[in-house]
Amino acid sequence: MVPKSEDIRLACAFIPEANKRADILVLFAFLETLRDIPERVTDPLMGEIRLRWWFEAIEEIDQGRAVRYHPLTEALKAIIERYKQAPKDFFNLIEGQMPLLDKGPLTIKDALSVVDRGEGVVCRLAAHILGESADLTDIARLIGMSHIKAARGLSDAGDMEFAHLKREAVKAAKGMPVAVMPLALPATLAGDLWHGRMPGPLSKRLRLFWAFISAKI
Repeated sequence: MVPKSEDIRLACAFIPEANKRADILVLFAFLETLRDIPERVTDPLMGEIRLRWWFEAIEEIDQGRAVRYHPLTEALKAIIERYKQAPKDFFNLIEGQMPLLDKGPLTIKDALSVVDRGEGVVCRLAAHILGESADLTDIARLIGMSHIKAARGLSDAGDMEFAHLKREAVKAAKGMPVAVMPLALPATLAGDLWHGRMPGPLSKRLRLFWAFISAKI
């Protein structure tokens, strides 16, 4: 399973170990699957039921029971067992997407909560897979907030808010271990999402490559 996001796929291509790269792509695909639920339902109760399905699937993995089938469940089970990931992080990830069941733009405060329990958790789990414990909070915020603004809007966010998110992410990337730099690379393209631009694949590849070799987002 790989995420639909071209930005994430291109960034993860800089992870040299194929097995770890594939596992990290699964984590991002899982987040995308959770984020798709609010977009596919018209009734928040149905969305809660679908999120609960995933919560129970992680419970089955945690308790060593037979796990319900989905293309992602077996992959998640393998990741949790292989890297000794804490199931509570996955519970937090699932529950953190609940505010998205309310339709319409989010405030910055609400969106930050969703992102911290979404991209923030995924980036931390991904760093653990890569054998690092780098703080990716501010980078995950820039990536996640830009995705949310592009997907459904932010009611109180403009250029000033983007500049603040970008400034904090740039500071966080300084001195970051090379091993986890691929996780920060999508932040290089966050401005395009925030401002509604659509660069081509070649432009993205060149910008990501430069960001990787210069260690600057």
